[in-house]
Amino acid sequence: MGTKQYSLIGVGVVLIILLALLPKAVITDNTASTVEGNQTTTQTEQHSEDDGHDHGNNNVDMAAAHSDKLPADTQNILDSLQDQFGKTKGIDNKANVANKAYDLLIRMNKFDRAAEWKLALYGAANNTEDLRLAADAYYDAFTFAMSDEKSSKMATLARSNYDKYLKINPKDLNSKVKLGMTYVVSSSPMQGITLIREVLTEEPDHQLAIFNLGLLSMQSGQYEKAVGRFTQLKKLYPEDMEARFYLALSLKEVGKTNQAIEELEFINKNADSEDIRVTSAQYLSEWVN
Repeated sequence: MGTKQYSLIGVGVVLIILLALLPKAVITDNTASTVEGNQTTTQTEQHSEDDGHDHGNNNVDMAAAHSDKLPADTQNILDSLQDQFGKTKGIDNKANVANKAYDLLIRMNKFDRAAEWKLALYGAANNTEDLRLAADAYYDAFTFAMSDEKSSKMATLARSNYDKYLKINPKDLNSKVKLGMTYVVSSSPMQGITLIREVLTEEPDHQLAIFNLGLLSMQSGQYEKAVGRFTQLKKLYPEDMEARFYLALSLKEVGKTNQAIEELEFINKNADSEDIRVTSAQYLSEWVN
């Protein structure tokens, strides 16, 4: 699996914020010792069909869509598209309208509002790709939420939609990993770890699964294990600059400062993303002096 699909990083966000966004209560005491251990305890958590949105409804949930105030001109565009979506006949025409709204909101990082449009389109067309994109948008909203309350709400919505999508497409391992991460921040974190481990059992070199286990090791202070995970990614996907960035941070934590500096220097020289270059340069300026 050579295609990287990290919803966790990007969209102009400085990389180190990611670790801060993982709730501190995720891994404590018992779970800290089993994240990278051999325990594979599975916890069962029941979810009802209505713990998210009604996906059979082909209307955009405008109550939720108006939860974040947008510039007046942008809101006017969305209102117009909402009206068109309701009046337009034919799936292709509805898809054209919905995708315009979705693309606009994604560009503005309004992920939960974008998800509403994909769910409306899924209700109209029953295309599972729209369901997956809605789940991904909620996942991005969960990842970048700036409050625990919104993070929890978005994780729940992402989980509900991934659950439904994976019942139809159980072989989508990226979605299974993301589903696992939504459980990690729930009251059943080990259920999430188990899901991610199941992905690695099926595909030992799965990029997103290894990456997230590395992040979870960092979050729980298990930096030696994080070094192992990110080193594995470095060998498998040497151009994965995000993994190398977190490898550098983990190496520094275990006292291997020279190796950490080498990783950051490599990133500074080779990364395409300005965000990661700037962040690496900031760390270099601190570590070298």
